[in-house]
Amino acid sequence: MIELKVSVPGGTYPVKIEAGLLPRVGGLVESVHEGRRGLVVMDQNIQSPHGETLLSGFDSQWTLATDGLIATEANKKQEAVSGLHQSCLEAGLDRGSLVVGFGGGITGDVAGFAAASFLRGIALVLVPTTLLAMVDAAVGGKTGVNLPLPGGKGLGKNLAGAFWQPKAVLVDPLVLHTLPVRDLRCGLAECIKHGFIGDPGLFEFIDSNRQAILAADPAVITTLVERALRVKISVIEQDEREAGGRAALNLGHTFGHVVESVEALDLRHGEAVAIGMVAAAQCAHEIGRVGKEVVDQARDIVVSVGLPATLPSPVDVNALVAAMQFDKKTLDGQLRLVLPGQDGVDIVEDVPTEAVKAAWRTVGAGD
Repeated sequence: MIELKVSVPGGTYPVKIEAGLLPRVGGLVESVHEGRRGLVVMDQNIQSPHGETLLSGFDSQWTLATDGLIATEANKKQEAVSGLHQSCLEAGLDRGSLVVGFGGGITGDVAGFAAASFLRGIALVLVPTTLLAMVDAAVGGKTGVNLPLPGGKGLGKNLAGAFWQPKAVLVDPLVLHTLPVRDLRCGLAECIKHGFIGDPGLFEFIDSNRQAILAADPAVITTLVERALRVKISVIEQDEREAGGRAALNLGHTFGHVVESVEALDLRHGEAVAIGMVAAAQCAHEIGRVGKEVVDQARDIVVSVGLPATLPSPVDVNALVAAMQFDKKTLDGQLRLVLPGQDGVDIVEDVPTEAVKAAWRTVGAGD
């Protein structure tokens, strides 16, 4: 078993990675939590292949309730959290109880926000079942839901939420065997992002092991998850609540969140981030931070794993720029972008609007 440690002011906790870990989740939870009452929030899509396996690991001393979550962006909203609060009440949870989030990033975000806000905060354990959640969403303590933007302009990503660190993150690469290839590719987008931030060697690893990754080979996935998480952990340990450097983890997200919220485009989070990284690289090139080769590198690695580098259909560039103003990194009305540079990535302010528009046009936006 590989065990990484996250140590931030909000808590110190292990991230345990091992193929075949799922049936032993109950015992692993007991090593970090004393109570024996909890609510398992489970993505409805994985209840059939994996739900019974997870629950079988909790012995008779546990009193567990389960709640199936429709894990879609449209359902990632306040009402879903309120529903989980009611489930917590019906299950008799108290301040010594536990919420287990079992699913992908949406499940973890919603379950985590429910845990953070029920009785002003109860324990949380995350068991991610997608590559994207394993390498990114499950680690770091971000929870949240989407809010409708004013004027019916779509959804604002994660605009309500809380930082709430889990007691543990338990990763079993074997669960990825039932994950559609499209979702595996989405997870690779976050791995590519981590390569830009702090491990350029990840690009070569992904390129050399592309077929094995897309076949969910457990040994290769274990290495990929470990390397990606080491980058993320190093960032969040320096900046737990995104006061500064942690914003680096949002490379591609300011662009990506905008197009992810456009329902007609039908983009998953990882696909939107992939497009966003290409746009961010072009934006950095427009203002002289990087050469054209960085744009080419971003586009090539994204395309090589089957992710989109352009929008599936044109969207008005002015509407996209306007929607970016609702990004969480905006400060005093000033848009702040995470852009690649010569050495990693940085938060850049005062980016000219024309540079942002040029970036959008590079990925297929129209006038």
